[in-house]
Amino acid sequence: MINYCFFNTISAWGGGEKWHLDVASYLHKKGASVVVVAVQNSPLSKKAEALGIEVRHIKLSNLSFLNPMVVYRVARLLRRYSVNSLIINSPRDLKCAGLAAWFINTPNVIFRRGSDIAIKNTVLNRFLYQKVVHKVLVNSPATQTSLNANNAQLVAKSKIKLVPNGIDSDKFLDAPFSPIYEKNTDEFVLCTLGRLVPQKNHEFLIDLAVELKRRQLHFKLLIGGSGPLEGDLKQKARSAGVSGSIVFKGFIERPKDLYSSGDVFLLPSLWEGFGYVLAEAGLSALPSVAFDVSSNSQIIQDGKTGFLVPESNTSLFADALIKLWQNEKLRNEMGEAAKRFVRKNFEAERIFKEIEYAIS
Repeated sequence: MINYCFFNTISAWGGGEKWHLDVASYLHKKGASVVVVAVQNSPLSKKAEALGIEVRHIKLSNLSFLNPMVVYRVARLLRRYSVNSLIINSPRDLKCAGLAAWFINTPNVIFRRGSDIAIKNTVLNRFLYQKVVHKVLVNSPATQTSLNANNAQLVAKSKIKLVPNGIDSDKFLDAPFSPIYEKNTDEFVLCTLGRLVPQKNHEFLIDLAVELKRRQLHFKLLIGGSGPLEGDLKQKARSAGVSGSIVFKGFIERPKDLYSSGDVFLLPSLWEGFGYVLAEAGLSALPSVAFDVSSNSQIIQDGKTGFLVPESNTSLFADALIKLWQNEKLRNEMGEAAKRFVRKNFEAERIFKEIEYAIS
């Protein structure tokens, strides 16, 4: 019998945490032995507990792997649950939980890599990826390429398994929702969802709002998400004279509440491993506009389900939105095409079976 441990001590909620919850829930429903290790009161911890999954709590720092007592505590936890398949999501957790698993000879250590960021070619990383990790799961070709960008020999090709993120279309579509914004007559509503951190590049959207206002577009921009940059972003919007066109909605518990309020979804991220929000927006029949970076082209079919534009090009981004604003028929056709594309290519049941095979 396989005893799975999903180890994720990220306090915030993001794509990696959603992936861990979805896969853990899938295996739990099948009757597998599953334990989730997470930070107490984190969204992952609360959501896993609500689903009846056993959760153990631990909090790590980036240097926890240097503390023998912390590593011993993690090793003792893995032994207690007879973990033979350990699934890790972040570099910080890999250093500590991976080291603990190595000490006790855990037979299957899987690192789920979800970010299109090159791995540093350090002695520690060479040890972790060559001696500790048995398999690396990546969610896009872009993420796969980034693994060995700094060292062609860092991760053996035989260890790499590409499996895109999955989404349960029926569950998502059947979920209740309540729009969080009621648009005014002839108002074009744009929406985005993501943590307010540098990677997500929300500053670009403020520059975009200035450009759209200059073009006399009657719009409202809904920004869903919370994070350390919220105050700075609000101040920039005020200074740029567009605060009246932007609504900061804070953390969104039910993403469909946001998607159902918009006409078009925007993703200004500088990189993404796999844009869950693009898939969710597609299922909500929204066309998306995003930069042509990382894995975005894996989800957006340029000109068919949305538009991909060069990174940080405000003018072309605005052009795409003006085109969608002027042509409601095109907007609706793209939205429906996005919905079909996501259902065909990222259906959870098929993808979760691939993941189960990969981590077992």
